[in-house]
Amino acid sequence: MKIILITLIFTLGFSLSSQTLAAEWRRYESRNFIVYSDLSKKQTLKKIHSFEQFKLSLHKFLNISESAETVPFEVYLFRNKQTLRKFTEKYNIAGFYMDRPGHPLMVVGPGSDDTIFFHEYVHFLNHRLGNFVYPRWYSEGIAEFYSTLDFKGNKAIIGGVPQDRLGWLGRSDMLPIKSLLEPGDSFKSHRFTGRFYATSWLLAHRMMLGPANGMKDYSDPFKKYLLRYTQGEKSADVFFEEFGVDGKEISNDLRRYAGMKMWNAIGIEVPDIPTNVKDHSLNEQEVVNIKVRLALASNNWDYAKTLLSENKKLINSEGRAALAIIQGHASNEVGEEASLIEELLEEQSLSGVAHAYLAHALWDFAEKKPDNRGALLEEALSHFETARAQNSLYGENTLLVKVYWELGRRQSALNEIIRLLKLNPASRSVNLLAGEYSIKAGMPQDARLFLNRVVDWAHSEEQAEKAIQLLAQLDDIDAQAE
Repeated sequence: MKIILITLIFTLGFSLSSQTLAAEWRRYESRNFIVYSDLSKKQTLKKIHSFEQFKLSLHKFLNISESAETVPFEVYLFRNKQTLRKFTEKYNIAGFYMDRPGHPLMVVGPGSDDTIFFHEYVHFLNHRLGNFVYPRWYSEGIAEFYSTLDFKGNKAIIGGVPQDRLGWLGRSDMLPIKSLLEPGDSFKSHRFTGRFYATSWLLAHRMMLGPANGMKDYSDPFKKYLLRYTQGEKSADVFFEEFGVDGKEISNDLRRYAGMKMWNAIGIEVPDIPTNVKDHSLNEQEVVNIKVRLALASNNWDYAKTLLSENKKLINSEGRAALAIIQGHASNEVGEEASLIEELLEEQSLSGVAHAYLAHALWDFAEKKPDNRGALLEEALSHFETARAQNSLYGENTLLVKVYWELGRRQSALNEIIRLLKLNPASRSVNLLAGEYSIKAGMPQDARLFLNRVVDWAHSEEQAEKAIQLLAQLDDIDAQAE
């Protein structure tokens, strides 16, 4: 593969053209993405082309075979910020990624460039295909590095300059290197987080392209550092030891690098992009269903309920099954969900998603009906398996594993976890599930592997909390065995 060095002006920027708003929702299916969008068809196809272009260019640059990554991405594109905000508690968010078992999901808001998607896709790819456990600074820095990928004619340019990161470096200076390598719980500070991301990007850029810009080549010590980090040596001192420098020397090196007026970047020829995209408009009922699906996936139960109550005339079996889940969660006592479940069980032609929701509602209902729990779980299992056969579980896999386990079909539970790991080994939620059930199955070494992945890949203490609790449980088991 021919790689061309391309000179980048340090003040590289971009502009956004005005866009025409669209009124209808459509579903699009390309080679690698399923997209729901209310942008204009022209805008949506442009974004899908950009997503495909980024994916294939990155795979080409990293020499990743197409067979190595087959999990489909589901993407929601919103033209309206107010609508997007109904699915998340974060007011100023431009988009978000959801680590849903079996079906990764991305939401992208209006006015966003494609770097949000690019950044999250790099995280997904790193965890899915990497043999290393990456420190957080590198995980975020390399995602920033690749997310600046830009296209100039028939060339993909890798190693551009993210203007927001430069802004942080200009306003606040770099983060001290030791704080970068061992951030602890400092992310509660907005200023720290901004400096962390900016310095992470700069150090990752320095490691990747420093030699091409006349700086010392640290490739070998960097690989040794990552290997030791993967093996559990996570102290900042390991970094300094392998690089043969202290924090002050690294900081000075980075300042010299950041002070360059121009950088060389990497250019590769853009691969051929598949142009076959299927699409069709969604009717009002289908729009309600996909919005309810996203609201439930986002754990925004109130908004899902609002959508269903405001669109009663449009509710079909999928909507009623979703409502059965919501009503079941509203009280610890049997309520209106009972009649909905009974009606749904009589229907002969449920959709795959309706089967998944009905199974979820039956699981919750079984909690309230202990005398009939076994029969209810058997019924739930039947619907879970039907939904899986139609590739429509949409994150309900965790409950399927729980049902298998409680019914004594433990190998089936483990097989489902293995299936999910093969489909998406990068998923934190799947690795957490694998860790939890490895403990139940008496496989502590496997459990530690999966749970440590969750801790290392977590973006927050909240994401790592349950894994840390399960690791502590393993420590107690080991202590009792001594």
